Parts: sequence; structure tokens; C-alpha cells
Amino acid sequence: MATPADLYAAILANPDDLDLRRRYADAIEATDPDRAELIRLDLAGANRTREMLFLSRRIHPRLAEPVTHLLDKWGLRNGLIESVTMTARTFIDHGSEVWAHHPVRHLALVDAAGLMPEIAAVSCLDRLVALDLRGNPIGDDGLSILVNSPHLGRLRWLGLARCGIGPAGAEALAASSHLPALRFVDLRRNPVEVTPRGYGQDIDGSPTEVELPPLGQELVARYGPLPWLDLQWGWRLYSTALWDEV
Repeated sequence: MATPADLYAAILANPDDLDLRRRYADAIEATDPDRAELIRLDLAGANRTREMLFLSRRIHPRLAEPVTHLLDKWGLRNGLIESVTMTARTFIDHGSEVWAHHPVRHLALVDAAGLMPEIAAVSCLDRLVALDLRGNPIGDDGLSILVNSPHLGRLRWLGLARCGIGPAGAEALAASSHLPALRFVDLRRNPVEVTPRGYGQDIDGSPTEVELPPLGQELVARYGPLPWLDLQWGWRLYSTALWDEV
């Protein structure tokens, strides 16, 4: 019979297998019933219920152990820590420690400007499906370095709002051969218009029409269909796609 340690190691190796999390919850029932129940509730879709809120608040301080000191913030998904916020320097120096203890899929970095060559070289990136760099003034040069990282093969969601991205950065993103899974890019509040945008407002709050800006059209003509430039994303007038929706 697999031990809790065996099951948790299997989760780290295959975070998409939710049955492993159910088995892990069963395995720790006797030693950590609160955490077992938290995992079950989250897997059942009860993450906004009062029961889960009270439970998560009660055990929240210990959920990120033993790497709590390395994280600015963390969030649960499917019962375990899958989303973290940390400084870029901490990620560069200690990212492997965090990934050794938690099945992190979504990473938000702060203070990343000037560190893109070191960030792009961190192998932990290959575990991510989402990377959020919003508010980091990395510019076109920083983005060009990032999109040439060999560790982005699983990345589906990329947050670049307020990053100082212009046409050169958008082209580097479109031309990259290292982003085969990329489906959504948040490029709001940058000096470039490239992703689909909606206009007007229907009775349900959705746009009445969507168009791809000229630069987006040029990139599609030059590099072929790009999922992150698909018109479907323009139908979100007041929101962007969340990292676990794509």
C-alpha cells in the first residue's frame, strides 16, 4: 500500500491526476483530518463555502510549510498549493525548494525587471501552466529573453499587463518556437495593441463586436494562427481569462 509520502511524491510528479489527491486525503485522514477534509472539499468544488473558508483559515498558516518564508502569497487549487507569488530573486535562488514541496502551476513574480536572463534559465519554469509578470517593467528586451527560454513548453497563460511591451516584444512573442501550448496573453496597459478587443456592450455585458488590431492581423499573417490572438478572447469586455480557465 502506498504511503502518504509516496502519494504526495506522485502528486508532485503528476499534478493533473486528481485521483492521487483523493487517495492522499484518505491516507492522511488519521494524522491530519483537517487537511484531508480541505482537499476533499476543494476537489468537490466547495472552495467558496463557509465550511471551507473556516477550515482553510484555521490551517492556512501551516499549508505552505516548510517554504512559507520564501513566499509572499499562496493559493489553493484542488486542495493543494498550486499558485504562489514570490520575488524574482527568491525564485531564481530557491524555486527548486518550493517545487520540491508543492505542485505549483501558477507563478506570479515581483521585482523581476533586470533579471530576465536568470529567470529564463530556471528549470522550474517547465512545471508551470501560468506565469504572471504584471507590473514588472521588463520591456521588449526582457520579453524577448523570456520567450527564448527552453523551459516554457507547458505554459498556457502569460500575464504581461503593465510590462512596457511594444511591437517588438509582441513580435518576439509571436515568433517564439518555445511556447507550443500558449493560449492566452494578457497585454493590457502596454504601449501596443495586438490582442483581440471588444466594443460596445450587449444586455448580458458582453461586447457587441470584436476585432483584431492591425498588428495582431500582421502577426497572424506572418506566423500563422496563434491561439492567444484568437477572437474568442475579445468577447470578455470587462474581464480577462483566469489562468485555470485556459
